Amino acid sequence: MLRLTLFELQKVWGRRSFCLALCAILGLNLFFLWYTHLPEGNAPDLAAYKRFSQDIAGMSEAEKHAFVSDRKEIVDGVSFVAEILTMQQSDIGAAFAQDELTAHPGLFETWYPLYQSGEYLRYTDSLEQEAALIRELYAEENTVAGYGAYLQSIQDREDSLGGISIFAAQEQDNFAARNIRKSARDFAGLSAAHLRWTPSKGLTAALESLWTDLLLILLSFLCTAGLITEERQKGLLYITRSTRHGILACMAAKLLALLVHCIASAALLYAANLLYFAAAAGGWDGSAGIQSLAPYLESNLPIRIGTFLVLTVLTKALVLFAVGSVLLGVCALSGGTLLPDLAGMAFWAASWALYQFIPAASKYSAVKYLNLFGALRAESLYGAYLNLNVFGYPVSRRTLSWGIVALVSLAGIVLSLAGFAKTKNLGAKDAVHPVVLPFHPHASLLRHEAYKILLPNRGLAVLLVFTCLIGTNTFRQSYTPTPQEQYYQSLMLQLEGPLTEAKVELLAEEDGRYQQAFQQLAAIEAQVDAGAIDSDTADAMKMPWQSVTAFYPSFQRVQQQYERIRTRGGAFLYDTGYLYLNGALGQSVLPDFLLLTLGTILAFCPVLAVEFQSGAWPLLCATRRGKRSVLRAKLAVCALSSALFFTLPFCFRWASIAQTFPTHGLLFSARCIPYYESLPAFLPVWGLLLGKVILQVLSGHVLTFIVIALSGWRKSTVQALFFGLVLLAAPLLLALLGFTFAQSFSLYPVYADPLL
Repeated sequence: MLRLTLFELQKVWGRRSFCLALCAILGLNLFFLWYTHLPEGNAPDLAAYKRFSQDIAGMSEAEKHAFVSDRKEIVDGVSFVAEILTMQQSDIGAAFAQDELTAHPGLFETWYPLYQSGEYLRYTDSLEQEAALIRELYAEENTVAGYGAYLQSIQDREDSLGGISIFAAQEQDNFAARNIRKSARDFAGLSAAHLRWTPSKGLTAALESLWTDLLLILLSFLCTAGLITEERQKGLLYITRSTRHGILACMAAKLLALLVHCIASAALLYAANLLYFAAAAGGWDGSAGIQSLAPYLESNLPIRIGTFLVLTVLTKALVLFAVGSVLLGVCALSGGTLLPDLAGMAFWAASWALYQFIPAASKYSAVKYLNLFGALRAESLYGAYLNLNVFGYPVSRRTLSWGIVALVSLAGIVLSLAGFAKTKNLGAKDAVHPVVLPFHPHASLLRHEAYKILLPNRGLAVLLVFTCLIGTNTFRQSYTPTPQEQYYQSLMLQLEGPLTEAKVELLAEEDGRYQQAFQQLAAIEAQVDAGAIDSDTADAMKMPWQSVTAFYPSFQRVQQQYERIRTRGGAFLYDTGYLYLNGALGQSVLPDFLLLTLGTILAFCPVLAVEFQSGAWPLLCATRRGKRSVLRAKLAVCALSSALFFTLPFCFRWASIAQTFPTHGLLFSARCIPYYESLPAFLPVWGLLLGKVILQVLSGHVLTFIVIALSGWRKSTVQALFFGLVLLAAPLLLALLGFTFAQSFSLYPVYADPLL
């Protein structure tokens, strides 16, 4: 049986196409991990969690509590200063700001120097991200630190239940009372002895990835197809069923091979998840109790984090085997090759819908948690505590889920063995696929090639999907200007255009206001030095003048433009929007370029390979002109599609940024933007942007032609896809993981800022 099982595994894992598909799925899994954890709005990135984890490494629990409390106090104080400065920008807000200052005396003066220096930013690039990170980790640490009180509260509920008077004794026999007593028993043996708090972001993100579970389901479909469907198509099942012993032994070996496949694939994908997040967000202590992670504090299992990981991955594998065994039985009974896949997709879709849309507090919550998609989310089985009401008695969700998985597995095994022994459908029926868009003959070679590339080969669908991904990623980014940036924007929009006497007077008035503030601050310091006033009085006197000088660095940016215009000519231009648009400020455009690269590879890798696979090239080679004309038509279609594909992200980015930072002065010289002051004076701003778009489109054309060359070289769509991912996408993924040197092996430097 062991040799037969290994043979069945070799039929699947030993095939080059499956290995390439597995590599593609691993790459796709890492892509989804990266894409779904891009920072949104003011959310911190994964590297911030890693830096924090490195800072608390080796600390005791008391030191961790003191450290995160200190960081919380800092971000709260600096956030208060930022809120006060923002409110003081308007007449109405100034009154609220004064009320806040009165309610919190001395707080502004204490934290203003740190706010002005910017040294409060330790893990992120903005105050909003820093505050979100620290407050999240502070809440986690306090939750874990209160674990002893949480355990005591469970026992106290049972004690209070025992004190109910005899007149309410009937209330002790309902589900709620029984659940309280069961909870007290389940948590009785736990303590906080093995808890060592650590940020949970990396581990929870690794285990709770919906995309990883979906890819595991896809791998189970591929294995099922390799075990039975291919043999059915080749007519090999007639030989397998030659004897009764051959029937049962063959199907038993297939079931064992499926079980090994599910365990191996789950371990492989989740090991990749754990390694990715350990590198991106920091690691964790596998010997610490599972309750050391705040999201899993409610678990009643006395297990370590390492044991929790093994149980979670193994349970996911068993759930996949349970469904896969049923699909093997369907494969054995059905004569078509499409029915098992349709049945599997329908089952998982229905199970997901039940898990997703049934409220947890509804009377149908048992259906929500006891379907197999609920069991596939195994991290919640071992990381949470839930009892379901079974005829008035509390029964653990974990126990019921194990029972459901066991029953489905048993049913799948019986169905597979009995179905394979009794079925008469040993050959595959040819499936007829309806044509959604029928092809109509015509004389245009360009139109014909456009139809082949964009519709049957799904190039248009791929480009549309990745365009939507890029657009979603672009428009979900929020830009929050600081109070200083709001002041700079307001002043620059007033000055926009050529220099005039009125603008000179406005600048002189602003400069006089700042000089007066600096003089007043110096006078107050002199009074402190002379002993005329104490430091507390001085701080109160400085506050209104410090609120003025907080915006002086932004005014210095305006003065630099004024000096340049006065000496070299030009005009005032609000430049922040263009700096964000060109990538000089804000997040890099590397994520967009990775999505563009992946879309290009997936859309154009079949362009030449399909001609080799269908045997069309020998016909096209009948004349030299015939092959050249086809190649020119293919390149023209791909170039036009690529040009539009690479232009749209720039338009999305411009529309998103312009909502917060106006982009005026397209007819001004590009030298009016200080960042581009080295460019020729005759180049307008619109010419700068047009040149950037043209060079980005050219970089897209280079990528497209490389993919087409790989398609012609390998003569296989799968191999062209594999080499395209390795050569073109892998360096970008490494760059996103922090290996910046990998950018040199890609076209990203040309795409990102080609004009400098």
